[in-house]
Amino acid sequence: MPGTGPSGVASVPTRSRRRPGAPGVVAGAALALGVVVQLLPLVLFPTVLSQDGPAHVAGAWVLLGHGADDPTGAVLREHYRTDLTPVPNMLATLLLAGLLPLAGPDGAEKLLVAGLVLGLVAALACAVRALDRRAWCLAAAALPLAGSHLVAYGFYNFVLGVTGALLVLAVALRRRDGWPVAAAAGLAGLLVLTWSAHLLPWVFAAGGVLVLAAVRAGAAVRSGRPVAAAVRGHGLPVLLAVLPSAALTAGYLATGEGPPAEGEPTPSPERLGELLTGARPLVTGWGDERLPALATAALLVVLAAAALRRVRGGAPLRAERVALGLLLTGVTAVYWLTPDRLGEDFGFLAARLAWFPPLLLVLWAASRVPGPRVAAAATVLLVAAGSALALSRLPAQAAAAGEVAELLALAERIPPGSTVAVLQYDRSTASAGPGSPDPLRHESSRLAVRAGGVDLGHYEAVHDYFQVRFVGSPSLRGRLDPHPDLHGLERIPPAVDLPAVRGDLDAVVVLGLQRADAGVRGSARARAATAELAAHYSPVATSPSGLAVLWRPDPPSGQTARGGPGPA
Repeated sequence: MPGTGPSGVASVPTRSRRRPGAPGVVAGAALALGVVVQLLPLVLFPTVLSQDGPAHVAGAWVLLGHGADDPTGAVLREHYRTDLTPVPNMLATLLLAGLLPLAGPDGAEKLLVAGLVLGLVAALACAVRALDRRAWCLAAAALPLAGSHLVAYGFYNFVLGVTGALLVLAVALRRRDGWPVAAAAGLAGLLVLTWSAHLLPWVFAAGGVLVLAAVRAGAAVRSGRPVAAAVRGHGLPVLLAVLPSAALTAGYLATGEGPPAEGEPTPSPERLGELLTGARPLVTGWGDERLPALATAALLVVLAAAALRRVRGGAPLRAERVALGLLLTGVTAVYWLTPDRLGEDFGFLAARLAWFPPLLLVLWAASRVPGPRVAAAATVLLVAAGSALALSRLPAQAAAAGEVAELLALAERIPPGSTVAVLQYDRSTASAGPGSPDPLRHESSRLAVRAGGVDLGHYEAVHDYFQVRFVGSPSLRGRLDPHPDLHGLERIPPAVDLPAVRGDLDAVVVLGLQRADAGVRGSARARAATAELAAHYSPVATSPSGLAVLWRPDPPSGQTARGGPGPA
């Protein structure tokens, strides 16, 4: 019979440490192999292939180079200001800034992404082990997420936030008998760290620990403990631990920089279908991913359903199971009802929310662990599905890596301290369409980092929730980009006003114009940009396939142009 702690909530009996049997060895080997497969793209390709990753690297690079006494530092100070005011979207930038001096821009991003993969697996392992030590192998469920849709987009802060949220839950799930001061302080610190990464995982983590505390306090009262003692043991420490990050959230929202309160609930059977088939959150559009995504979703549902009727020796974890059930119901309903966007800046809500139901299904399954053989089989299947997802993307990633290399080869022809604009007319061949990440979209930022200049397409610098921002009234980007929200440069074809920056723009890269469809090539925007370039710029370098062409301004009369047309 399970014992009860001081709170009256059932506690898990201590199990003797034993060497893992054959099923445990198989599960461990499969999990290690699955991690290696997820890390393969970091070994096979020169750069990380994600949509927003280069912009995040550029943000950290600007922070570090802003004070440099060289042409690059001067141009960064001219066009950027920095702001390290605490916001829930800064942890990735700070980590990259710490890694850049050690590994360089590309190496820093690789180390960060490797850390995301390992961190997700380790954090989920901590959370399931907090429910039952035997459930460690269910951490393999993190592998299909490790290279999924939002990771391919480069949403590093969100993934860091999910990792933090899982660690918060791991700490809370272990505290069945109450909260010593040190444990509550640790919980508060983890919540602040999660908040610094992303607001949505923080909401999930804070809501999760509060629900768990309320359910545990109610269970303690039902077992005969006085209400005041139950609240002091379970509710008050958690509430106090949430307060610091809640105060940061209130301060952030009070600045007006948070998501605006707009958008209508949009319940959709299609959205639930995407969740049940694994299309959200797993499918990137970079390969034949539907079947392994469906297999992942089906396996998680089977494991969770099996936990409904399986009763084994040990503590029933009633309070934890009630709390996990409430959280699963709540986040699924929010996913179903929440609009995809809240205003212009806060988007991908459904895609982000889709991470939490699968993770909660894993935790639910861990509350009644399957037998060793079943657990090992489930681990092997999860690893197989996650590996199939990763391997199916490699051909598209290889093609994208070639495109990226062509663009980056032009960096050596751009003088340090230049202002650079990349006009993109065709998406990467890896991208399956508008909903699929485009590895070329923000490679302009990596190009500028390599050249030691300013990327006018640096998307971080037009949003208030990042640490570097364009300056000027209007900024050079604002003069180039007539769109009210500075999104014209990111359109295909770009909506830009090149004559407005004549004389202040040092380099223009035309990307993908020759292979774009006829409608894009013949558009008024493309014709206007081409006419301006022909009249006031000269092509000085072309990538091997003609994908990217570098144009430099014509020198004033009487001066000789630097460089000439030719391959990069």
